[in-house]
Amino acid sequence: MSTRNSPYKLDMLVLSTLSKHDCYGYQLTQIFDECSNGIIKPKVSSLYPILYRLIDQGYISSYEEIIKNNRRRVYYHLEPKGFELLQQLIDDYQKYTASIQSILNYK
Repeated sequence: MSTRNSPYKLDMLVLSTLSKHDCYGYQLTQIFDECSNGIIKPKVSSLYPILYRLIDQGYISSYEEIIKNNRRRVYYHLEPKGFELLQQLIDDYQKYTASIQSILNYK
């Protein structure tokens, strides 16, 4: 199975997760791993370019919080423009998977 990002993979999963609550990068990978029973396990290093691109495009924003021992943690927040993109990605994904299912059910 391909591990490359596509609009039907990590972008949509990041936006969907952030639509529930703000998260930091490592937390996103843990949520994906847990919810997918270990099937979707992106490396944190592959997630950050996606997060930075989504920030640059205005779909998400980031902010820092100080945690114990004066360490900083960067949280990501879904912006209104990101909600719109998420809905578009979900609609496209549902059409795509329905098309695949139709082909698999061909007799």
